[in-house]
Amino acid sequence: MRAILLLCLGLCVNGSTVRRSGGRRSFQCGSQAFFNTDNGTISSHSGIDHGHNYGKDLDCVWTIEAPKGKMVELTSLMFDIENGGIACNYDWLELFDGNSTNSTSLGRFCGSTFRPISSTQRFLTLNFVTDGSTQQRGFKLFYNFTDHVVKFCALNEFKCASGRCIPNRYRCDNDDDCGDDSDEANCGLTTTSSACSGGDFRCGSGTCIPQVWVCDGDDDCDTDELGCRPATPANQRVCGQTNFTSPTGRIESPDYPISYPNNAHCVYHIHVDPRKTSLGLSFNSSFNIESDLNCQYDYVEIQVAGRKYGPYCGNTPPSTINVSGNEATVIFNSDDSDEYAGFQLNYDAI
Repeated sequence: MRAILLLCLGLCVNGSTVRRSGGRRSFQCGSQAFFNTDNGTISSHSGIDHGHNYGKDLDCVWTIEAPKGKMVELTSLMFDIENGGIACNYDWLELFDGNSTNSTSLGRFCGSTFRPISSTQRFLTLNFVTDGSTQQRGFKLFYNFTDHVVKFCALNEFKCASGRCIPNRYRCDNDDDCGDDSDEANCGLTTTSSACSGGDFRCGSGTCIPQVWVCDGDDDCDTDELGCRPATPANQRVCGQTNFTSPTGRIESPDYPISYPNNAHCVYHIHVDPRKTSLGLSFNSSFNIESDLNCQYDYVEIQVAGRKYGPYCGNTPPSTINVSGNEATVIFNSDDSDEYAGFQLNYDAI
């Protein structure tokens, strides 16, 4: 019994399995193995927040359970897994639409891009596998419970009938790359519906983009802004609501918790009832803004009556800020490279 216990201590970590940990905790599977509370994060390995790359020969499994009638949505806070091509042959994260790795696969993911995705029922299982060579930074994913199915493909990808994403160049090449032959269907037609799946918009160049990008004021391709009504100013589209007058409220960086865009400049104004004498400002724990020594690249800053708090960046949320008065300004800036999840700030007037 003692020998069995010692063996388990070397191989069993928080309910996840590690084929070989290398004797360092920073290389072990991150987080607990089972999640059933809304809004959380899952890390590829325990040393990710200390700058350690993931370990070799990992085989980590996590399962998320949503309440009945809900589904599990995943978005990326950070994603960097060795790129093994379309099949992710080296290291990969594989998602399963159910409560085990025997459930239907939603796909393998590697590289540096991870688009939002959800289960189609209440369980989602994640399996992170690495080989014995190259080690990258790993991943940190944000999950929440949702009531709708989420699946996106990148601009240069085709969405198969199964929901799988493949490169556009694999479309109509006489090979069944989707596995259900949907990438080879209707190849003789030139209509938008045959070239783009899921109601996506087909640009004049043949590229497919999400329908919601049409007439949004951004030139995503050569034809998506033709014939549109006058657009909302770009900064307002990116930043969302910028004026807050309710006694309590929530301010989020653009597209939170999905990665914020490059070159964003957002100024959020809090102006509540003058009878309120102070404001409490607290950041959500899922705080992730590109980090540098002086927060010069991407940052969030708070200004109150000429006093500045910040700038803040990195992945450690600032402590709660309590200020006098009924007004505050929150400024968010991002540069032209590197995108992270951003921030969520709750305020409360007293």
